[in-house]
Parts: sequence; C-alpha cells; structure tokens
Amino acid sequence: MRLRNKVAIVTGGGGGIGEGICLCLAREGAHVVVSDFNQDLADKVANKLKEKGRKALSLKTDVRMDNECQALIDTTLKEMGKIDILVCCAGVSGIRLDSDMPDVIENLSEADWDLTIDVNLKGVFLCNRAVAPYFKKQRSGKIINISSMGGRKGTEILAHYCASKGGVIVFTQSVALQLAPFNVNVNTICPGMIYTPLWKHAAHALSYSNPQLKGMSEKEIFDAQIQKIIPLKRPQTAEDIGNAVVFLASAEAENITGQTLNVDGGAVFS
Repeated sequence: MRLRNKVAIVTGGGGGIGEGICLCLAREGAHVVVSDFNQDLADKVANKLKEKGRKALSLKTDVRMDNECQALIDTTLKEMGKIDILVCCAGVSGIRLDSDMPDVIENLSEADWDLTIDVNLKGVFLCNRAVAPYFKKQRSGKIINISSMGGRKGTEILAHYCASKGGVIVFTQSVALQLAPFNVNVNTICPGMIYTPLWKHAAHALSYSNPQLKGMSEKEIFDAQIQKIIPLKRPQTAEDIGNAVVFLASAEAENITGQTLNVDGGAVFS
C-alpha cells in the first residue's frame, strides 16, 4: 500500500468526488479525516473507512470560515497525531435550483458570485493557509486542490463557477512555489464529467440554456453531454479522481509540484 499509516484530510469528503477520494486513500493504507459541511454525511463516510480497518474522524467544517479551517487542522493533529496529506475538495456548483432563468451573466447575482467564490476558492485558500505552517515545520506534506475542467476553459454557463475553479489552479501554482523549499508538493486535479449531485445541478442549468435539452432527464442530459464533450465517450468516476489523488500523494510523485492534472477523458488539452 502506497500510503500506509499516512494521515489525510479531505474537505467535502461526505459524498460524490470527496467520498471517492476518501475510499481510495483508505484502500492505500491512509487514515482519513472526513471533513464536510454536513456532519451526517461525514459520519457515514468515516464509518465506511472504519469498516475497512482504517482510523477515521468526521468533522463538520464550513470552509468559508477561517476559524473552522484552523480547527480542522488543530483537531486532526490532536486526534490523529500528524498530517501528511490535505485534499481540498469542498465545492458548490453555483446553480440556483429555485430559478428557471439561464445561468448567464445578466442573471448572476452578487450573492451567487460570493457563495461560489467563498466555498470553491476562499475555502481552498483558508485550508492551505492553515496547514502550511505545520507542513513547513515538518518539511514534508502533500496538498492536492480539486479544480474542474471548467477551471481550464470557460463554459456557456456558470461563469462564477469557472472563475472560482480557474482561481484554484493559479493559486495552487503560487503556493507550490512558496512551499517547494520546504519539500511540500502542491498540485491540482481537474475532474471531468462525473455523475454526482453537483452535476445534477449542472444538468438543471443546461436544460434552461439549451432548448434541445428541454424535457430530458438529468441522466439523459448528462449522457448527451458526455457524447458531445468527452473524446473517450465515457464518463469519469469518483474513483478516477481518487486514484489520481493517491498518485499525487505518494512518493511516486515526489518531483511533481505546481502541476494541474486533467482527469477528463480528453476534454481539455492544456
């Protein structure tokens, strides 16, 4: 096992991609702190990890709040004794499910913008900032920030989401340069299309932006977009992202830092 007895924190670990990352880390021997805004979801994933024989801790964290991000680091050190890996996966889609208006710029409210930037970008900043002094002191550590293929290029909807995820990429590059002298690796993963609750929200938004999609179910819209966007013509999975996280968190990636790994079936070449 590549991560035997390592301690990892995963924000947004209570479901979707985050849960897949937690399970893959545990499979490779890591003990995992499952952080999520929803305590019940975090508890469920932590229990799954314990069933696999791993130490697991579930913590409720609002990544928009500095004190809660710091408490996540402090509690992990107190309960688990160390931190080796931080994975920032907490995120929101920025989509308003109570609105039938297309998510284009003129319909984007300041509140929509602020929430999306605060969770997707500020949350990454706060968690990276909280763990940096510890990683610098121990002169080792792995940080993996989860962006999106929407952070690689703009899309026809959700400009605020794309902006937040693009920010994660360049933020990661800067932190990688700052922490490189301390033997800390900092990288980004850009997932492609994965049928998670967040993507179901995206299907809702697409149905209002594309008349040809109206009347289709969320899964039918997802499948249609796979055929349109993904060269390999198949969806990605949470396990695909988890496997990439395991690699970047392992000794095999000790000379990889400041990089962005697309796991998107060939959708983006940059």
